[in-house]
Amino acid sequence: MKKITILLTTAALSTTVFITAARADSYNYSPYIGADYVFNRTNTYGVHPQHHALGIHIGSDYSKYFGTELFINQSNQNKTSYQTGKLTTSYYSYGLDILAFLPLGTSEKFALAATAGFGEYAYKTKINPTNRHREHGYGYRFGGGARYAFDRHWHTRMLCRYVNFDQLREYDHDMEYSLSIEYHF
Repeated sequence: MKKITILLTTAALSTTVFITAARADSYNYSPYIGADYVFNRTNTYGVHPQHHALGIHIGSDYSKYFGTELFINQSNQNKTSYQTGKLTTSYYSYGLDILAFLPLGTSEKFALAATAGFGEYAYKTKINPTNRHREHGYGYRFGGGARYAFDRHWHTRMLCRYVNFDQLREYDHDMEYSLSIEYHF
């Protein structure tokens, strides 16, 4: 009985503290739009094609600690030579990310960032001139990085993400490195 009482009391206090903190910080809601340069290295067919992609994301910061965003990326074509010929790949992706920030310093212009999310990835693949196929599946994204606020409206950030693919036969995973500029309304 004591364990249940202690558990319920701890849960009630934790909930009260969380709600109070969320209310105190809720006035910082800030929608934004951003442009991304994304470099990624994919693992497929025993080779690692590298893609350069441009992206757009829209999102909102619900406080100085949390936010969500939608993204879309489109890559260039990558041509890679390997043992049996040439491999040409490109992709596009879109999805949703949840972000967490840890502001540092008294001005809180610099923040560490963590992100988790998912997206749909669609790859076009051509092996030599005759074998072409498309496949798409889900990618589960996890990463971290940093964000810097130049002023109230303009921010920049760098993120590194690991993407694990599901339902893609030929693609296993990739690493994404992105550099973004954002305008906060």
